[in-house]
Amino acid sequence: MPKTQEQNSTLKEKRKNQIVLCALKVFCKKGYDGTTVNDIVKKAKCSHGLFYHYFKNKKEIFTAVLESRGKNMMDFLDQVLLEDSDYVDKLYKLTEYTFNNMKNDEIFAYRYYFFLSTVFAKAESGELPPKCKAPPHLRMFEFFEQGIMRGEFKNTYPPSECAKIYNSIIQGSTLNFILCPRDFKHSFKFPAVEYIVDIFKKENVND
Repeated sequence: MPKTQEQNSTLKEKRKNQIVLCALKVFCKKGYDGTTVNDIVKKAKCSHGLFYHYFKNKKEIFTAVLESRGKNMMDFLDQVLLEDSDYVDKLYKLTEYTFNNMKNDEIFAYRYYFFLSTVFAKAESGELPPKCKAPPHLRMFEFFEQGIMRGEFKNTYPPSECAKIYNSIIQGSTLNFILCPRDFKHSFKFPAVEYIVDIFKKENVND
């Protein structure tokens, strides 16, 4: 039986999403500047014609990757940052949420690593597309700034350094998970959330 218009539309969307996913994986491996359209086409096992049917160029698929990075992740970040709770608990929740989602969804891990390694760099240089939400690295700066002001985090380092240290820990853990052979991913262990939080937590807070 010939496919209905709805079935054709679903198939096209599925193909487009598959190309976006492959582009995400190549961007994670080679970086934006090191990636070519040919790399993406090869990874997606599609023709150049199919690629250009959906995207005009590499920049356009990069924007598509940014927009597909995981709305739930950003919503959760906003939700936690707005909670009326102490900052130590917020940091614990953010870290636990990130590691749990990576373990349960490999694609989440790719998106998160791409987000940390690529988006933060472009945000700091002002190169993010206009559609993208305010970069969360600025919100994490404000997060640590408020936590230090409230006496919940150590004031050993300025908020900007705390944000960089935290992001580096998460980025490194994510990269280790991505590079881990598939057969070993089920037994992969992320750093203990308590140890990460203790790096920033001021002594005698919540003890």
